Amino acid sequence: MENSEINSQSNDSILINDEIREYLEKTAKWVNFLAILGFIGLGLMAIAIIAMLFLNGSRSNNYSNVGGSSFIAVFYILLAVFYYYPINYLYKFSVDITKGVNSNDQELFTSGFKSLKSLFKFQGILTIVVISIYIFIFLGIWLMGN
Repeated sequence: MENSEINSQSNDSILINDEIREYLEKTAKWVNFLAILGFIGLGLMAIAIIAMLFLNGSRSNNYSNVGGSSFIAVFYILLAVFYYYPINYLYKFSVDITKGVNSNDQELFTSGFKSLKSLFKFQGILTIVVISIYIFIFLGIWLMGN
């Protein structure tokens, strides 16, 4: 079994054998697929936002509902911007890992895992924020009931 070595900067080494290389390449392909689907979803979301703004504004003779649709559009724009970051981290991971493994480039390999770390950090912080919101909601409901 042929082994490829990727040396870290501290003169320690990690051994990437053919099995691990295959796992990384297959993982990177699936991650790339998911990232591309995410970018397509963002594009569709942008089209929906534009359509919502133009169609809703043109249909109403009075502008009483335009403020509400504008608020929803701004909300979805913020959601799309927020959603871009994890998708971008996925994409960077897949590209850098694929290139790093294929060329035995330590910097690309490290950059790929840095993107993966950033993705999980983002998801972790998001999870903490959502759990905190749930706790505040439940506390508010409990306090209103007492």
